[in-house]
Amino acid sequence: MRIQVDLDEQGVAIVNKVRSMTGLTTYKELFNNAITLLDWAARQAYKGLAVAATDEEKQQYRELEMPALQYAAWKGQTDRERQQNQAAASADAEAKASGD
Repeated sequence: MRIQVDLDEQGVAIVNKVRSMTGLTTYKELFNNAITLLDWAARQAYKGLAVAATDEEKQQYRELEMPALQYAAWKGQTDRERQQNQAAASADAEAKASGD
């Protein structure tokens, strides 16, 4: 798949800073690493877990807040509630069937 991204000056500066900090030499490496991180973070949020940076020495943490992760958390909660409701409905139906 070929992807083209248009960045403003600030976006270019961020990309160059991240490449410099991480030693990533190609845009492909940068994109693949970014997608890997977002995939992991979204799966954690979907499960209801926080994605955060921690400072163990100070016993502090800072949760990562992004619209995509907020959506994944909401979607995961909604899906879990739907599954619980379906399971409860199924159990009720089985109880009624065995009671007849």
